[in-house]
Amino acid sequence: MASPFYNYTIATLTRGLNTLSTLLKKAEEYAKEKNIPLDELLNARLVEDMKPLSFQIDEPDKTYEDLYKRLDRTLAELEKVDPAKIAIKEGQVFKAPIGMNVFDFTLEDYSVQFVIPNFYFHVVTAYEILRVKGVQIGKLDYLSEFMA
Repeated sequence: MASPFYNYTIATLTRGLNTLSTLLKKAEEYAKEKNIPLDELLNARLVEDMKPLSFQIDEPDKTYEDLYKRLDRTLAELEKVDPAKIAIKEGQVFKAPIGMNVFDFTLEDYSVQFVIPNFYFHVVTAYEILRVKGVQIGKLDYLSEFMA
């Protein structure tokens, strides 16, 4: 049986990646329907000094196909995670580079204090960019995978 920690992290990341895939598909459909160049939405930003939509999923200057592949690869990696191996690592301290600093974390603290909040930030930012650009998505498009 998987630990609550495993269920919280792996399930959350999986659901969020599925949400990103859904949002990306709706963006692609919207661009085609409105005759908007496909890369216009991928390069869209909330404000000039923020990273574009494509960065919220991977690195900038990617195509829709590249981003779908990235999402699929990441989902496949999450499916391989062994709950027993995660349970063994719980409580162990390791060093994590974040920005220009290195911090000591347990797996649980790193996930709860950095990974999950950072992940939500990028999923929500992708959603917001698409909403600002007129893509017809709503709260349920964001929440539906998390509620599944």
